[in-house]
Amino acid sequence: MIDISLPLNRDLITYPGDAKYEEYEYYTHEKNHVHIMRILMETHSGTHFDAPYHMIPDGMKADEIDLDRFIGKATIVKVDGNSIDAEDIPDSHNEIVLFKTRNSEMYDRFDTTFTYLSPEGADKLVDHNVKLVGIDYLSIEKFGSHEPVVHRKLLGNDVVIIEGLNMKDVIPGDYEFICLPLRMSEDGAPCRAVLR
Repeated sequence: MIDISLPLNRDLITYPGDAKYEEYEYYTHEKNHVHIMRILMETHSGTHFDAPYHMIPDGMKADEIDLDRFIGKATIVKVDGNSIDAEDIPDSHNEIVLFKTRNSEMYDRFDTTFTYLSPEGADKLVDHNVKLVGIDYLSIEKFGSHEPVVHRKLLGNDVVIIEGLNMKDVIPGDYEFICLPLRMSEDGAPCRAVLR
């Protein structure tokens, strides 16, 4: 089994404008006989999924999406360019498509030049009836976009988005994908994602 989730810790990078992940000891063995951490994070911290409500005011919320959407056969596609375009997506793939890009080497800092999915690439995924698409950075959208076109294309067509995957050591190919989100009820939730 290959864990492709980002660790939730103080070194976790965040998207500009988002709250930084925080954690501190709330109870300690010495004072309380138990150890408990208290954390502060966003629903989009680390490896997470975007529910339609994230971008669409009347869209489905996180706890309304069937968990079957997060489990299945996945095709991992390696893309070397600055954007994932329609021609980068193979015509034959599984119902889950995950992208491995140069982004997996950039988790030590936030880089605005991260590889993103183009609107044409999103159209092809929708046309191919993909149920879930994942990318190895904190957003699937081009940094600085005036409108979240890619998010709306995917989420508006019932395609789940997973962001913040770590594909650094993964060989492209076909896998079984399991990605279970925390049971939260709003715009998204952190996930644990694995391949086997």
